[in-house]
Amino acid sequence: MRVSVNTERVKTAAVTATLAGWLVATAVAQIPEQRFDGLLRRGKWWRIPTPNWRFFGPNPGVKDSHLLYRDITDGKPGEWMEVPVTRDRPWYALAWNARNRCPKALFDASQHVIAQSIAFGSEVRPVTMGTGYKLLAGYIQRHLPHAEGASHSQFLLMYSHPTNPEDRHIEPVFVSMEFPLEEDGAPSTAEIPVAA
Repeated sequence: MRVSVNTERVKTAAVTATLAGWLVATAVAQIPEQRFDGLLRRGKWWRIPTPNWRFFGPNPGVKDSHLLYRDITDGKPGEWMEVPVTRDRPWYALAWNARNRCPKALFDASQHVIAQSIAFGSEVRPVTMGTGYKLLAGYIQRHLPHAEGASHSQFLLMYSHPTNPEDRHIEPVFVSMEFPLEEDGAPSTAEIPVAA
């Protein structure tokens, strides 16, 4: 009986020491200067598997993406309204977050449009043929509320740099062409250029 109790204590101490060592190694691996990376990955057989924020690097995300839209009524543009892409997560979202698919699709479509707008420069027409652009335009046409009498809509993609909450730097990245809203709920794919 005494041997069994001592064995359990040794096992508990070994597991506790291992987890404490891994926690310290994880904290050390997060130091930006990469000073201890060689120590943590020394040799062929000595490697401590630690999570590392530089997984998202070499340049981790430092800006927030925003999707805004506005309606055009009688040829006059309305106010920009932000589309709430992310929602508050329930407590069980760490294990099951099925509601994340729509926000993820909007985020990916936005990133696709931004990448295409950079690739094509000032040419907007090729961007409008991309799947990301069509997904965003279709989502705005079908799933968002519109002003009464609105005939067209338009979206804007922009970044904000949250370096200082009181002084957020905002950077517009892409403005879509105006696209028509159909009264019967079936959006048209035809687009007209935005008047300067």
